[in-house]
Amino acid sequence: MPSMMPRRRMDRVPGSGRPEFSATPRTGRPGLGLAGLAVLALSARPAAAQSIEQRLGIDIPANEILYLALFALVVGVAMLAVVWLIQQRSRVEEANEQLRAELAESRFEAETRGALLSGDDQQIIVYSGDRVVDILGALPAATGAPSDSRRFLDFHEWLQRPAAARLEGLIDRLKTRAEPFSLTIDHLDGQPIEATGRTIGARAIVRFSPLSGLREELTRLRREHAGLLETVETLQSLCDALAMPVWLRDRQGRLVWVNRAYAAAVDGKGVADAVERQLEFLGEQDRAAIALARETKSVFVDRLTTVVDADRRSFSVIDAAGPLGSAGLAVDVSEAEAVRQELNQTVKSHSETLDHLTTAVARFDEKTQLIYHNAAFQRLFDLTSAYLDTAPDHVAMMDQLRSRGVLPEDRSLRDLKHEIIAAYRATEPTELMWHLADGRTLRIFVSPEPQGGATWVFEDLTEKLELESRLKALVQLQGETLDYLSEAVAVFGQDGRLRLSNPAFGEMWGVAEELLAAKPHIKALGKNVAVAIRPPEDDRPAVDWAFFCQAVTAFDEGAREATSGEFVLADGRIASFGIVPLPNGQSMLTFSDISDARRAERMLRERNEALEVADRIKTDFVKHVNYELRSPLTNIIGFSALLRSKETGPLTARQSEYLDYISISTSSLMTIVNDILDLASIDAGTMDLEMSDVDIADTVNKAAEAVRDRLKEGDIGIDIDVSGAGTSFRADEHRVTQILFNLLSNAANFAPAGSTIGVRALRDNGEVAFLVHDDGPGIAPDQVARIFERFESDPVGGRNSGAGLGLSIVKSFLDLHKGSIAIDSSKGGTTVICRFPAGDAFGEAAE
Repeated sequence: MPSMMPRRRMDRVPGSGRPEFSATPRTGRPGLGLAGLAVLALSARPAAAQSIEQRLGIDIPANEILYLALFALVVGVAMLAVVWLIQQRSRVEEANEQLRAELAESRFEAETRGALLSGDDQQIIVYSGDRVVDILGALPAATGAPSDSRRFLDFHEWLQRPAAARLEGLIDRLKTRAEPFSLTIDHLDGQPIEATGRTIGARAIVRFSPLSGLREELTRLRREHAGLLETVETLQSLCDALAMPVWLRDRQGRLVWVNRAYAAAVDGKGVADAVERQLEFLGEQDRAAIALARETKSVFVDRLTTVVDADRRSFSVIDAAGPLGSAGLAVDVSEAEAVRQELNQTVKSHSETLDHLTTAVARFDEKTQLIYHNAAFQRLFDLTSAYLDTAPDHVAMMDQLRSRGVLPEDRSLRDLKHEIIAAYRATEPTELMWHLADGRTLRIFVSPEPQGGATWVFEDLTEKLELESRLKALVQLQGETLDYLSEAVAVFGQDGRLRLSNPAFGEMWGVAEELLAAKPHIKALGKNVAVAIRPPEDDRPAVDWAFFCQAVTAFDEGAREATSGEFVLADGRIASFGIVPLPNGQSMLTFSDISDARRAERMLRERNEALEVADRIKTDFVKHVNYELRSPLTNIIGFSALLRSKETGPLTARQSEYLDYISISTSSLMTIVNDILDLASIDAGTMDLEMSDVDIADTVNKAAEAVRDRLKEGDIGIDIDVSGAGTSFRADEHRVTQILFNLLSNAANFAPAGSTIGVRALRDNGEVAFLVHDDGPGIAPDQVARIFERFESDPVGGRNSGAGLGLSIVKSFLDLHKGSIAIDSSKGGTTVICRFPAGDAFGEAAE
């Protein structure tokens, strides 16, 4: 309440809190102050000094006058200060009285307000910096807040973790940044609390007060609304995570919400886009059927089809009405439908498969009535389809079979019926054996079904028993055959023990029959053999019984392969062995004495080596002789040409004739030498082809011109036709000319006088073929294969017997060109056919 005492004007000194009184005197006239007195004294000095000097007629120094003036100034200032202090003291006493009255008034007002703040309906926390300076009041017990101040300040103890963390963050910002806040705490089990914070001066005040009335109701509704929103958002998150489309419609049937799977199914850019554009998942007719079903039954459940990702799929759709409108869910059952169809198809295929089986299968239900049978069951007991379609009882079926004389007569029908009923009541599969009256033997497997009934499988063992009998006879026959083999044979089982052996095995290794009859292990067998294996003399792996033991007993994860080799026994015999893997982990060892074969092989090898050495000596001799002949031949040809020149003088007719003979002979001999050198180059692998585009017509003409003299000498004509071969092909032109020259020379040698040699060139199937035909006596069929061998010539029917290198050279050059040569010979003449590849691919490969 306001104070009734008169107040005086006070001004506070900034930053001090002490009152500042003005220096104005009570009269209201302003005082001079110290500065003013000093100015008056100094300004009065010259005039006073002049007056004294004039009166006394003396000269007073200026400094003394200054000292006197300062003294007078100090005395005046002290007098004024004393007066001012007396006035100030009086004023301070009046101000203190006023402050005491105001302090009493403030204390009263603070006590009143403190009493108001200390009520039971709120609690206030006062912070000064980071320190709590005061806690006022207490919250009602209905709020659930602790009454103890220390526990109240530990917000994490009585508030939930998110609310406590948020409150502490708001209080920190209030203390550091002076940011006010208002927070509703409704996470308690009791009454909601409102926390508000603000600053007053340098202090931060946080007030906690319970909410009541409309505010409490509003807070509760907000909390319920937030919970409902969280529930809806959680359900929406769950629906978004589902791979099945989910949608929500309002009362007008418009989409208000869809999940991501729905948006993806309708090719929408997102959930918002699908709702905004009202993209429908189902067709118009399906939506109309759903709306009609909701009006009558409130829920629609059915399977519908729609197109998703350009593929028509089947969905199980559930659409239910609700307060907002309706909600729907579509489950993709396309795979389930496919599986169902596949299952039906599998069952059908299974039935068809069973119908193709030779094993009879029949299934009876819990009442022992037939519910399924395959065709083999009908054939086994010769039952009609009409009878089986009536689902007969199993016992009644046995009566019919017994009356027809099918069931065995060595057992009573009662025993058979008891056996059948016991099989139905059994918990484990039952195996039975029936010997029918017609001599057939049946093995029966009865498998009880979990839902009741049983499946009966009838296996006809008649053929199997016959086969077993035949197998025994066959095994006996094979055993006897094995005993008479000269090759030693031993079969070892998976455990490494001997299973089977023949007498040759014991004889070869000197093993006693008693030991073999005991079926020893391969290790024990290796220790008891009488003949040892000699270690190899070269770097080949050693073969001994340890090697055989490893091959028989080793556990190989991969596929086992047969192994063979040779070894030498201590007595000098050479033997070969074979390790053959057999089924079921068994192994067979075979041993043969090959000493005689190896001696014969050694003799043949030595003879072959001697022949190769002789052939190599012959080839080297021919090459050497040819190289030695080339120089004399060159000299003879050169001097023959020199004798024909005009510088050496004229020649007689006989001398010219002799020179012609010399030229022809030397040319033939030079051709033979060149052919031999070419063959030597081919054998050495040093001859390379110079590939180019060969002009076919020009090359044939060159070869014909080279043999023109020989044709003229024998009165032989030549007919050339290259129109069917094109213009050119890829080959070595010089070697092609040699080939044609040799063919024409060979034809000229065997063609009769007055005949014509035919030369044709054709192009067919990517090849260029040259055909040279003469009307000579032909080649005997047994001689065709030999004419391509070197130094082989057939003088029969020929004018001259050559060196036998022409056709050999031809074949070698054709092989270099990757071509071929063939001969068509008869009594009407001989045709030699040479084929060259003509494509670009050959040219690239040859290069």
